[in-house]
Amino acid sequence: MHTVLALKRAFASNISVQMAFVLIVAVLLWATGAPLLVPKTKAAALTEVSDTLTDSDLGVTSGHGFAFTVETALDDLGGADTIQVVLDPVTSLFQITDLDVADFTGESGLNVVAACGGGTDEFTLATTTESFTLTMCVGDTVATSTPVTFTLASSTSIITNPSAGDSYVIRITTRNQGSTVLDAADTRVMILDDVTVTASVDTIFEFTVNGLASGTSVNGDTTSTSTSATAIGFGTLTPGSEVIAGQRLNVETNARNGFSVTVKQDQNLTSSTGADIDMFDNGNGQATPIAWSPPDNTLGSENTYGHFGITSEDSTLSPSNPNGVDAFGTQLYGGNFSTTTLEVFYHDGPADNATADEGETDVAYQIEIETLQEAGIDYTATLTYVATPVF
Repeated sequence: MHTVLALKRAFASNISVQMAFVLIVAVLLWATGAPLLVPKTKAAALTEVSDTLTDSDLGVTSGHGFAFTVETALDDLGGADTIQVVLDPVTSLFQITDLDVADFTGESGLNVVAACGGGTDEFTLATTTESFTLTMCVGDTVATSTPVTFTLASSTSIITNPSAGDSYVIRITTRNQGSTVLDAADTRVMILDDVTVTASVDTIFEFTVNGLASGTSVNGDTTSTSTSATAIGFGTLTPGSEVIAGQRLNVETNARNGFSVTVKQDQNLTSSTGADIDMFDNGNGQATPIAWSPPDNTLGSENTYGHFGITSEDSTLSPSNPNGVDAFGTQLYGGNFSTTTLEVFYHDGPADNATADEGETDVAYQIEIETLQEAGIDYTATLTYVATPVF
């Protein structure tokens, strides 16, 4: 019995000593930071992570604007650190084609280069069809809490969106020596079909003709008789004395390419006896406007006994006008509106019914006879204006 008891006491004493030793070692390890002696791996999370698309439509090429903040410093101690971006790691539906260093723009926090040089934050590029990896150059660093941004251009067709609408994961990972994860984070982008927006705008087009009072200045000349919107009366003509009558043309329209206004006379001013007053100048239907001159009054040439012409204040006629742009100069008259239409008002955009040369202009008609013009109390003709919008 004495021997057994002695053995029990000895065994208990050894246990106590062993436990005390373990406790002392544990306290010492804790107090001196010995956890560093125990191998472990702990990955942090990237912060402020985003990927901004320039186009989220199905199956199109899009630019990508990446941004994130590095929480664990990157350096080349023990091997080059990396940054990897994987587009849609779950289904791999994005497609990267011919991604090159030149496609990286707006870089901040790092610099993507074709070959390492003298920079302090340089990375080289490697790609697959759904990811790309940036590998740090020897001796370079990216410090803790560094914001990183860069953009991949869309103009070079380097990244194609999935053809199915959905929310897709974009995964960014930093690694030590390309293997041990330092920081990691996921963001998402939404791929969806474009929204078609439609609208309609009603057409506006109003054309009005108004008379002008006697004494109104029109393109450098002054009217000598009054008119209405529907009538021009020259009265009894006196040989050697020209008579000028005018009208005002107004257009309001929202036509994208403006409008054109032409005029045409259905016949020469003709009396019931068949006599007529011909077109300026001396019956030749002057196509290019020229300064007014009296009829030649040559006996036997009835078209020289009197003539009738037109001028317009509009300074910018259409390029397709037979007389050319700016066809009417000051106090210049044309006479080719009896057998063909003559443009007298034009604008190449919307018009407001009031602005000179754009929504409003004045035209004037001048008539003059000489002594050989045949007598008649009922000379008449009809003028027709045609206003055409150009949408």
